[in-house]
Amino acid sequence: MTSKDNDSPERHIRSIQRAVLNLESAIQKLQQDNTSGRLSAPRSELLEQIYTLGVVEQRRLFEMLDHRGINHTWIGAQVGSNYLNMWHSPDGRTFYRATDRAVRDLQLGQLASVAIYASLSQSAFFDDWQCEGDASYDRL
Repeated sequence: MTSKDNDSPERHIRSIQRAVLNLESAIQKLQQDNTSGRLSAPRSELLEQIYTLGVVEQRRLFEMLDHRGINHTWIGAQVGSNYLNMWHSPDGRTFYRATDRAVRDLQLGQLASVAIYASLSQSAFFDDWQCEGDASYDRL
């Protein structure tokens, strides 16, 4: 076998085909991982909102679920998994709040602190971006 045989177009095509198959496989795996991750994201997002609000009346929670296209049975599943507490007020209204277990398991409350830190650092980044040292690079 000569070196010319090793550089044949067929060999390169097969190599490219293998690379494409590997890429397609990796993309499918990422899509499957994202799909499975999305199943818990709405729960975490809603529980984060409930935790941030403190208490949510049933009517408002229904609106939140309807806005996301989530069935109202979601509430029962969260109460059953001890992620939501439910109680009735004397006037007949129903209220919900995130449980300590939800806060612990889903690490609720951290999104708010991240948003606060991001807003605090925005002005520092802006000031740094507008500094004289940065302006000297802009003139290059």
